[in-house]
Amino acid sequence: MVLRAARGATCLTEDTPEAMRQAVGELLHCLVQDNAIEADDVCAVFFSATEDLHSLSPAKVAREVLPWQHVALFCAVEPRIEGLPTQVVRVMVQFETERTPAELVHRYLNGAQVLRPDRGCGNPN
Repeated sequence: MVLRAARGATCLTEDTPEAMRQAVGELLHCLVQDNAIEADDVCAVFFSATEDLHSLSPAKVAREVLPWQHVALFCAVEPRIEGLPTQVVRVMVQFETERTPAELVHRYLNGAQVLRPDRGCGNPN
């Protein structure tokens, strides 16, 4: 097994704990399911959020919706870049896998597709 990373992002419609739980929960479940990630294989998870999101930490959502109680989670604030969307959470999940880089599935949901237009509308790879 080797260490790989699956990436993704999602946009929230409002800065509320409920919106954060829904959007981040959906994103994490997609990444876990699409990449067949087992909890024991996760090494670390890095989140970033735009500065306009402060109602709930994405890491707290991860602990609530996945069995990642012993996984290192880290959150940071995205740099303010003119022209980029607001209310965005990004994630990078590092995990051990037999998959090749080409087999990894990355997800950009709920309007975050504009961050990676080369990836298409949240489609695999």
